[in-house]
Amino acid sequence: MARTLGYDVVMRITQVRAQDPRYNIGPGKVEELARIVKELDVKKVIFFNELKPSQVFNLQEKLGVEVVDRFQLILEIFAQHAGSREAKMQIELARLKYELPRMREWIRRAKMRELPGFTRGPGGYQIDFHYRAIVKRISKIQRELEEIRRRKQLQRRVRTRVGLPVVVLTGYTNAGKTTLFNRLAKESKPVSNAPFSTLATVTRLVDVYGRKILLSDTIGFIDALPPLLIESFYTTLEELVYADLLLLVVDASEESSEIKRKLEASLKALSEVGVLDKPTIVVLNKIDRISEEELEKRIESVKLYYRDVVAISAKRGIGIEELKRALYKKVGKYVRLKIRIPTSEVSSLSSIKYARVLNMMTSSGLTTIELEVPEALLPRVKRLVEIADGDILVAEHAQA
Repeated sequence: MARTLGYDVVMRITQVRAQDPRYNIGPGKVEELARIVKELDVKKVIFFNELKPSQVFNLQEKLGVEVVDRFQLILEIFAQHAGSREAKMQIELARLKYELPRMREWIRRAKMRELPGFTRGPGGYQIDFHYRAIVKRISKIQRELEEIRRRKQLQRRVRTRVGLPVVVLTGYTNAGKTTLFNRLAKESKPVSNAPFSTLATVTRLVDVYGRKILLSDTIGFIDALPPLLIESFYTTLEELVYADLLLLVVDASEESSEIKRKLEASLKALSEVGVLDKPTIVVLNKIDRISEEELEKRIESVKLYYRDVVAISAKRGIGIEELKRALYKKVGKYVRLKIRIPTSEVSSLSSIKYARVLNMMTSSGLTTIELEVPEALLPRVKRLVEIADGDILVAEHAQA
């Protein structure tokens, strides 16, 4: 992730021990790190562990350079890729919520006179003003995101009335979700090898052998996804909650151990969102980079988690038809109807969106229509046929 942002990573240091309350790492390791920072002219130190506000201050005092943790690094990457207003607001919300306890630590130290330059004026400490401004801004962003959430819920209610199943692409970042989305939706969304290139949900209508689905591409996961990010990006991740089917995309070109790690990280994130029990197809992507023997091993290991597995290369189009067949079987319940109405009333059925007409015959002023519709639309079709003074001759669940 650091390299994604253009940082030149000069050294990686690890330590196995209980976390030190003052520095996170041990005091001896801090001294060692301070020497390395000076010798290599390091400008920034990045911690994988999440740091407490007091630890950041203590480390920066000892090292003399900027110290950030993995959460801040992720926010930097998010800021690079944020395009929509919603994504920008969610990033700002996460940043401000992260900054709030650090402001409290600044206030505490300022009042203890540990930080020079903060004097009490007519309105109190300058940092107090900043703290109150953050609290106010957080409240404003939350209200705006709640409004976006309400609009999305209205859109979902419309989709529910239409009866179209919703399929959501999910999985570890950089597994190829957007490439697969482009392939299935015939879109040209920008694709990048950088993590988190997709931050806002994009939904398109997709035809799968005559059956229409709504396909959504959404944010990817990482190992140990910070809970604060899940909370801040809930308006985006909520798409998973309302999905009828998840396509869990996995990069099959990586080593089995890495696949297992990323798959388990994805499952943990799905569990935190509350969608682990959703119907799911695992999509093993990038199979053009591995041998048949390697692919068989990947399939066996993934089937320990999920029964439905499809192997594809989204980039080269390999296995896409097999995936579409699997989707066809899974994308909700459809009803096959045979109706007969006066020919003069056929146009009244044009308001039934996404019906699939299989056959139509006209004789003696009556038209017989065979069609397939999402089950959710059946009551609407029955009403329209009744109004048109027609009859439903056959109504049965369509075969997958």
